[in-house]
Amino acid sequence: MSLKMCGVILLLSLVFSTTAYETVNSTQIKIENNSAQRDYQEQEEGKVLPFRTFLTTVEIIIICVSTVLLFILLVLLTIYLCVYGCVKPKCCRQNSKEEYTQVQLHRDRKISAIWKTNYPNV
Repeated sequence: MSLKMCGVILLLSLVFSTTAYETVNSTQIKIENNSAQRDYQEQEEGKVLPFRTFLTTVEIIIICVSTVLLFILLVLLTIYLCVYGCVKPKCCRQNSKEEYTQVQLHRDRKISAIWKTNYPNV
């Protein structure tokens, strides 16, 4: 077949396929068959429907944003605990023993002595 013949066949197939459709109003067909969507406003009047919300858009947005922030904070807390364990950060630790009271120092010495006598290799 020549190139002109293929072009003519393609053109004819396009013409026939474009004229082979019919405009259909599906809503009109559904109304005629009594299967269209019905208006239930009269039956719903005065009833609380489960899919209607009493919250405004702003309240829904606030709830969603706070939930996402809470989730992010929980994830960050989990990551911190996995990396550092359950210890105080360096900024919150006591660096010197000068801040201990006499009772705490005495208790610390006693505990050290017990550890040294019971577990000498430690």
